[in-house]
Amino acid sequence: MERFKMVDSNEERNFMYFGPSLPTNQSDESAMEEFCRSSVTTIWHYHGGCNGWKVVDGDFRVMGVNSLRVVDGSTFSCLSRDQSSSHYHDVRAGMLGLRCCRKGKSKAKAE
Repeated sequence: MERFKMVDSNEERNFMYFGPSLPTNQSDESAMEEFCRSSVTTIWHYHGGCNGWKVVDGDFRVMGVNSLRVVDGSTFSCLSRDQSSSHYHDVRAGMLGLRCCRKGKSKAKAE
């Protein structure tokens, strides 16, 4: 286990990286492609349990159930291999914007 621990020396952090190294020639597209294929991965964030248009509609309302929305990763049909939390934040922000927009319309009708 000692080889996996970080050691401070002279105000610098020295550590060992246990993964594929970047290709020497980073302009070589085939070498970079191979590097990406061997190193880019996912940690399998769960998503996609509620298929769109079958369980939820375009506004994330559960079909056949009044006043219930699903706003989580189960509504995503696919995710890119980047930080999945960004997708969750996008959905949350979109739902918040939709809610504010509807409140504004309701308020305008009441006046």
